[in-house]
Amino acid sequence: MQIGLNGVESITSSIGIPETILQPSIDKLQPQQTEKIEFKNLLNMAMNALNNSQVDADTAMQQLAAGQNIELHNVMLAAEKASLTLQLALQVKNKITDAYQQLMNMQI
Repeated sequence: MQIGLNGVESITSSIGIPETILQPSIDKLQPQQTEKIEFKNLLNMAMNALNNSQVDADTAMQQLAAGQNIELHNVMLAAEKASLTLQLALQVKNKITDAYQQLMNMQI
């Protein structure tokens, strides 16, 4: 008894094995080049995300105060997200400041 290619295809299609597992691509085995992001761009993106969360919370509070159709729990979630984002940014700033101070205190 011989099982041909059709037998294998019917088994893999019935149990859901992706074709990429059965036929790995050479491209996936080669290291991928990652895009380099400058520190200033990374910091700028983080500050924009922080600002957006603060603006979203402020907008939600204004909508609630104006009597618009917004759920209270959505306002509270937006405010808490903004608060946590700000706390995280402050902790990162403190860690960076401490690291800078330790570098400046090193004796060469």
